Amino acid sequence: MNPSRVTSSPSPSPSPLRIFTRHPRLALAGLALVGTGLGFRHISSTYRDNEAAQKNSAAQNLYVSVDRSGGGI
Repeated sequence: MNPSRVTSSPSPSPSPLRIFTRHPRLALAGLALVGTGLGFRHISSTYRDNEAAQKNSAAQNLYVSVDRSGGGI
């Protein structure tokens, strides 16, 4: 082995959480987008569950479907 030759030690594998330290603004923007998407998904599923619960309730004669398309009456 040649003593003048420098062997490089293997670098540790990058952590997936390293983006928070290297690009904090990008990471925060991504987390904000994911949070917003999950919020919309939660509200959508809540509306869908409430609609199904009203449709299947005991007072079925009082159920009126609501058109959320923005159209007329």
